[in-house]
Amino acid sequence: MKENMFINNETKIALLIDAENTNVKYIDAIFSEIKKYGNVTYQRMYGDFRNNALAKWVEKSTEYAIVPIYQQNYSSGKNAADIMLVIDAMDILYRQNVDMFCIVSSDSDFTRLVNRIKENAIYVVGMGQSMASKTFVKACNEYKFLDKIIDEDENEIKDDKEENNNSEVEKYTVKNINAEENTNSEIEKNAITPIEEIKNVINSIVMEAENKGSRAHLGSAKSQLQREFPDFDERNYGYTLFRKFIEDGTKFKTEQEGNSVYIVRKNNNIEKKVCDFINEKAKAGAALDMLGNEIHNKFPQFRYKDLGYSRLSKFIESVEGVELYEKSDKKHYIRQKKK
Repeated sequence: MKENMFINNETKIALLIDAENTNVKYIDAIFSEIKKYGNVTYQRMYGDFRNNALAKWVEKSTEYAIVPIYQQNYSSGKNAADIMLVIDAMDILYRQNVDMFCIVSSDSDFTRLVNRIKENAIYVVGMGQSMASKTFVKACNEYKFLDKIIDEDENEIKDDKEENNNSEVEKYTVKNINAEENTNSEIEKNAITPIEEIKNVINSIVMEAENKGSRAHLGSAKSQLQREFPDFDERNYGYTLFRKFIEDGTKFKTEQEGNSVYIVRKNNNIEKKVCDFINEKAKAGAALDMLGNEIHNKFPQFRYKDLGYSRLSKFIESVEGVELYEKSDKKHYIRQKKK
């Protein structure tokens, strides 16, 4: 299923919440996010609800009409609720009456479940915290970090007031998460993709469009990023709009024509300055290897690969008035082209 096909009111979604692994304070964010995709037809939460730590979840289940699926933990260290969530998910999958699944958990144990659902061409959105297993995050078509979606500044006072009431819940969920960290070496403190990796892909998208004589479309670029990085969400990096993320967080800018918005390179003089510098060095016949070091030191922000060149020599060959040649020592040098 293509990702844009289901963002409408007719999309049927199965929302399955691992209550033992998710803090109840994220409930508003969960429903706010999932309703953007369509209509939630299954909304269930799983846990041992005899435990006082899940009392807030029981209260919220009435407010949001969530069906609580109670599953007693028969032995210490074993999470029977996880098994019940998997069983229900497979049952819903075989009924073939939903278009999307939303699994709310940071638990890597659900990775295989997500893979199995996707084998049936069903889209999967995951939600959890930014310390979630990278394996689980990558398995989902999209993954939303709930602790990044919620504005920490706005909720700081509210969270402080609720800290005493929620302390038992926090201990309960942290206990489950810590237990997973001790048994799964792939869980890291932060599963968010480093912004430099995001920038590199954006550069590739823009460069590919340039090679075709066109411009990168803003919406298509975001879709491509989400395919590459299921966890990508501009809110992870402090922005509420993808366009603002592009304009402030990268070396690109946007241009709007009618209803279409495109990503283009910012107009700067670095490339021109580098070309002028190369021309000046060509007068003295500089060695290519030494020139590369000088360019790097003088223009640290300049990257010839961002312009589509795999080697510095290829970029230099494109500079007007300059050519490469080889001396008897087998080294390459630059010089001004003969007129």
